[in-house]
Amino acid sequence: MKKVFYVFGLALMVILAFSSCSDNESVETGKFKWVFDALDWGKGTTTYVIGHKSPDTDAACSAITYAYLMNALGYKCEARVAGKLNNETKMVLQRFGIEVPKVMDNADGERMIMTDHSELQHAIEGMDRAKILQIIDHHALGSAVTSAPLYCRIMPVGSTCSVVYTSFKDYGVTIGKDMAGLMLSALLSDTNNMTSTTTSALDRVMYRELLPLSGITDAESYYREMADSLASYSGMTDEEIFFSDYKDYAAKSVGKEIGVAVVNSLDEAAQVSLRNRMATFMPTALEKKKREMVFAMIINKRDNYTDIKYYGDGAKETVEKAFGKSDKDYIRCEGQLSRKNDFIPAINKALAGMTNTLDN
Repeated sequence: MKKVFYVFGLALMVILAFSSCSDNESVETGKFKWVFDALDWGKGTTTYVIGHKSPDTDAACSAITYAYLMNALGYKCEARVAGKLNNETKMVLQRFGIEVPKVMDNADGERMIMTDHSELQHAIEGMDRAKILQIIDHHALGSAVTSAPLYCRIMPVGSTCSVVYTSFKDYGVTIGKDMAGLMLSALLSDTNNMTSTTTSALDRVMYRELLPLSGITDAESYYREMADSLASYSGMTDEEIFFSDYKDYAAKSVGKEIGVAVVNSLDEAAQVSLRNRMATFMPTALEKKKREMVFAMIINKRDNYTDIKYYGDGAKETVEKAFGKSDKDYIRCEGQLSRKNDFIPAINKALAGMTNTLDN
């Protein structure tokens, strides 16, 4: 009998607790909005929302859409980008009438929200000295460290905009045509039109809801337009192409100090040209970025394959251990490899295996 009364009393306490929460205006706005209220937004200051360096469509669109969400919830935020945008992202923003955010190159002393990254190597200068309020991402948790508790939302989904989408839904903020268009475009870009191994069930739900909201009537045609824009490197130098979608990785995470660039083509002629151009620039990239190895993933988006170029001491042995031997000066893989889900895990495993062999 005592046990029954104990359980009844505990249930009553839970009911009363939720009842008291319903009287709190900060909770009524959305699911657990009080966690945002608890963050140190500062008085009259602006918090900047920004994606990673060498911004792609997901990095830029996640910053823009998440800044929009925070403002809708009453927090003063502005989107920024961490460098020059690629042609695909420019096309997407123009399509939905969104102004290109200002470039920000130093976060020292600022209040920041990081989207599409949590690794300091991928962040702008000064992020280690910034007040990071939130991290919104779909990658593994990186090296960002905070001096105070933060709001962190990381999910194993196809794009960071998929994470942003769940936040719009949780907090009851209406998704208009422009925000729907940006989030959908980022999803299509990061998942190669929903074909990537990173595509999740949530991404498919998001796709079905946002497609009509965005006003896009022919998704296949729209994605081809995006791909054409992404693979357009007209007037760009080899360096600009190589660093247009490039990320550094630290030895503590993959075993060596490496850098990985992703470039895109639409046909075999462009593929050959890009392989040669990237090979010419890679020694400079190795020196400039102080890497032990650098790699370039040249993705043919029309014929669905990926060529991997490599440079640096041990780079050939590493990439062949990861993806198989080749009698050429590059390795061709079927499908459009994901840097996050396919390339980095394979390189990490290869380097770990080579280290163990040397140790034994």
